[in-house]
Amino acid sequence: MENYLSRIAVAAGLAAVLSLTAGAATSEWKIDPQHSSAQFSVRHMAISTVRGAFSKVNGTLVLDDKDVTKSTVDVTIDVSTVDTREPARDNDLRSDKFFDVAHFPTMTFKSKKVEQIAPG
Repeated sequence: MENYLSRIAVAAGLAAVLSLTAGAATSEWKIDPQHSSAQFSVRHMAISTVRGAFSKVNGTLVLDDKDVTKSTVDVTIDVSTVDTREPARDNDLRSDKFFDVAHFPTMTFKSKKVEQIAPG
C-alpha cells in the first residue's frame, strides 16, 4: 500500500510540474558551451572559401511562446578561440590588424528585434 501511495504522490507531483511549465509564456535556452561553436565562411579573392569557427560561445535565447516578437537572443564569443585551421592566419586575425583580442577579447550579439517569418 505504501509503495502504491508513493507512486501516486510522484505522479501527482509530475503532473503539477508539467502543468506549470505547459502554461509558461516564456522559455529560456542556454547555449551549451561544451558542445557549441560559432562557425563562419568567407569568400576569398572570389576563388575560394575560408571556413572557421570560434570554440568558446556562451549565450541565452529567451523565447516568448505567446509573442515571438518579445523574444531575445544574447550571445558572447571568445574571439581568441578563432580557428581556420591555418595558425598563421588565426594569429593574424587575433592581432591588432583585425580582431585585436588584446583590447577586444569578446564579441557580443544582442538581438534588437525578433520576427516570425513563417507559421510554426
